[in-house]
Amino acid sequence: MFSYKINDELELAVPRLTDGEALYDLIDRNRDNLSYYLPWVDHVHDVQAETDAIRRNLVRFAEGKALDLHIWYHGRLAGKVSLNSIDAMYSEADIGYFLGKEFRGRGIMTLATRAIIDIAFEEYGLHRIMLQCAVDNLPSNNVAKRLGMRFEGCHKGRLILRDGYHDSNEYAVLAEEWPDVQKKY
Repeated sequence: MFSYKINDELELAVPRLTDGEALYDLIDRNRDNLSYYLPWVDHVHDVQAETDAIRRNLVRFAEGKALDLHIWYHGRLAGKVSLNSIDAMYSEADIGYFLGKEFRGRGIMTLATRAIIDIAFEEYGLHRIMLQCAVDNLPSNNVAKRLGMRFEGCHKGRLILRDGYHDSNEYAVLAEEWPDVQKKY
């Protein structure tokens, strides 16, 4: 497995097609607490759907359009963190992620998100990284704040969730800001 080790407990890894079953099991176990903010969860019905999603994400990775990484905690698949859309023209990307409920409250997502931002700036040479989340998704808003990302504004009715349109907060950080931001956080 090609991986990026964060510490002795945590690593990010390029997904393998053989991870489809573990990813489906993680999503299925957490379906109730993931599906509100991630409506795509309602469309995941079997292992093959996740294996197909991994295959599509690997193609986008090969094309330089996205970077989808699995989060492994003590050897267990805990979630995903992604550069969902890498825009080469504007040298920017947006971050997406999810974490299984049993892995929350340990700082895993903050560390994983910090790592993918490092990768985005150091390996991909990107200029700007964004993170958008529903206004009422306090854990996601807190990840952005813990990373020192700048709050750039609220987009009215930007996200479609299970129960309709919701406002979205947008946070961002620039490559030249990142080293100084990290010294503070």
